[in-house]
Amino acid sequence: MRTSDNAHRIDVDITGTGPALFLLHGWPFHRATFRKVVPLLADAFTCYSFNSVGMAFDGRMTPATGMNFEHHADRLLEWADQLGIGDFSILAHDTGATIARLAASTAGDRVRRLVLLNTEMPNHRPPFIPMYQRLLKLPGSRLVMQILLSAKSFRRSAMGFGGAFSNLSAIEGEFASLFADYWFEHPTRFEGMVRYLTGLDFAAVDALPDIHARLQSPVLFVWGADDVTFPCVLGEAMASSMPTCSGFHRVSKCAFLPQEEHPEIVAQHVRRFVPH
Repeated sequence: MRTSDNAHRIDVDITGTGPALFLLHGWPFHRATFRKVVPLLADAFTCYSFNSVGMAFDGRMTPATGMNFEHHADRLLEWADQLGIGDFSILAHDTGATIARLAASTAGDRVRRLVLLNTEMPNHRPPFIPMYQRLLKLPGSRLVMQILLSAKSFRRSAMGFGGAFSNLSAIEGEFASLFADYWFEHPTRFEGMVRYLTGLDFAAVDALPDIHARLQSPVLFVWGADDVTFPCVLGEAMASSMPTCSGFHRVSKCAFLPQEEHPEIVAQHVRRFVPH
């Protein structure tokens, strides 16, 4: 399904050589979330690190731009067509992994493999996400969030990034600059980040069993064992019900962001599972 605006324009960084590997970030992140993984894969794959519409400083988003999971999945397949890519594999995290499953369910064997990191599960609501979907629509939310995220104590709290890491010190420095400060450097960025979040619909998440039943692609899960957003035990239960699931790997001393805390483990699993 094509939109009537320019949202089909591609914002992608291409690195490496070999079979196509698409990398899809989640919320509230952008393609830099895979910055530690790409150098470990670029000798074996051509890595296409996409910025989803809304999650970057670009001119692709208009009031008419569709922002639900299905719109993002449709655009991903459009981008593959525009890039002239026949088949490809996907490494995806969080909301990006839900988008990946929706895209693969319609793409058939065009999607060769799926490697999914901590992601949505049917009938599960991540802590704080429904609340943020409501609060970020309110007037003045940009200023409030900028003030809150500028405070180290909030960044490390459960409502900040505290649940994303086993090692809270990893929240500071480069990570804070890329995924906290970044959204306030230009008003368009914060607006797009909010549009992305508020456009996501949990009805699509609860319908994932039907999506999983349509997948032809083998699926591998790599999951931070200490995640409180998507508890590992629930992820394992979901994986066990998927017809094409090839394995579920817990990553110890890791929470919501395996690609940040243990990029070498993520890369090892990709290299073993995805043909190259």
